[in-house]
Amino acid sequence: MLKICVFGSGSKGNCTLVCSDTTYLLIDDGLPVRRVERELDRAGIDPRSVSVLVTHSHVDHAGGLAAFVTKYGAEVYAEAATYDALVLKYGVPAGKVIAFRAGGDFFVGDVTVSPFKLSHDVPCVGYGLYCNGCKISVATDLGKISDKVVGLLSDSDLVMLEFNHDEEMLRRNPHYSDFLKARIKSDKGHLSNAAACRAAVKLVKSGVKQLILAHLSQENNIPELAYETLKNELERNGLEIGRDVRVEVARQDAPGEVHVIL
Repeated sequence: MLKICVFGSGSKGNCTLVCSDTTYLLIDDGLPVRRVERELDRAGIDPRSVSVLVTHSHVDHAGGLAAFVTKYGAEVYAEAATYDALVLKYGVPAGKVIAFRAGGDFFVGDVTVSPFKLSHDVPCVGYGLYCNGCKISVATDLGKISDKVVGLLSDSDLVMLEFNHDEEMLRRNPHYSDFLKARIKSDKGHLSNAAACRAAVKLVKSGVKQLILAHLSQENNIPELAYETLKNELERNGLEIGRDVRVEVARQDAPGEVHVIL
């Protein structure tokens, strides 16, 4: 059994709980410690029993980490290239950071963790999480999604995938510089709705039954648009939300559903 609940997802902070019956993992911690405490309490989980898997060093994914680790002594797992940023930039206690190399599995309690590299402008990984025949995968903050990454996700029961921006909303955004727009659209930026939809169709055809649309830009996307774009692309490929796949759109300002994989 595995469970997943998004505590918050977006440019202002990311944190997602994935747990088995005995192992409690946070994917990233870019939220204020009080908010994480509140959501863990709501889930009936002691913060002292939690470990953290970090995807990368951007502040919206690691900005709350030092406070949480200092208060509760959580162990932090991070790709070796991210270690220095966590310790030197954010002040995460060095003795609490366990470095790994992407491409090699490791265990946290009864959960097998399989990190894989993603294309972003700092070293970044996604995660496949296995327990008792169940698999949840998380892939956010990537400018492109390769066939290799799609293959790594395709045997999952549930995939949390970035749907960052609508290309037209980004193009018309008067508050973003041309440089920032180019960064977001690049292969080391963020995944657009259209690119994510193409990957999602492949995943659903491979048997993925649940999708969480994550890391939506507050400036360049809206939940209804991401959902409708996916719905339309699935229907063009003979697939249907509800019949072939369940879909949740993760939000920045509120926790999401609790998904249980059996």
